[in-house]
Amino acid sequence: MAREIRHQVLIAAAPEVIAAALTEALHLTRWWTREASVEGRRARADWSGHGWCVELDMLNDPERRRVVWHCIRSNLLGTHAWEGSTICFELTPIAQGTQLDFSHLDYPESPCLQLCTQGWSFFLWVSLKRYLENGQGMPYPDMP
Repeated sequence: MAREIRHQVLIAAAPEVIAAALTEALHLTRWWTREASVEGRRARADWSGHGWCVELDMLNDPERRRVVWHCIRSNLLGTHAWEGSTICFELTPIAQGTQLDFSHLDYPESPCLQLCTQGWSFFLWVSLKRYLENGQGMPYPDMP
């Protein structure tokens, strides 16, 4: 049975600034994991202290104001839980900046689900938001 992870975050930044933070290696290393790389549409994120790796195909769709990641490979908690899943960031301009509607779709039943729900909450609500609003995120391995 597939599961979903959903979050909504208000960020005091323009949609195009957030889209860059979601698709460019320099930015990913400042809010998600310092072990991120991007080559074209392909991204790789590592959490070497845990032995985890995720490989993504990323699409920035400025006309629709969204960024979509499709997971090609993962090994979180020794599972392939992210493989085939889709991670969407819908970016809606509002007076205070942008409303980010996050969804991690097609997430199978997995021991990773609760950990990743909590992880996305931290990385979106704390690290990405702080990075874009104050210039200081808390990527892996800097987070508490």
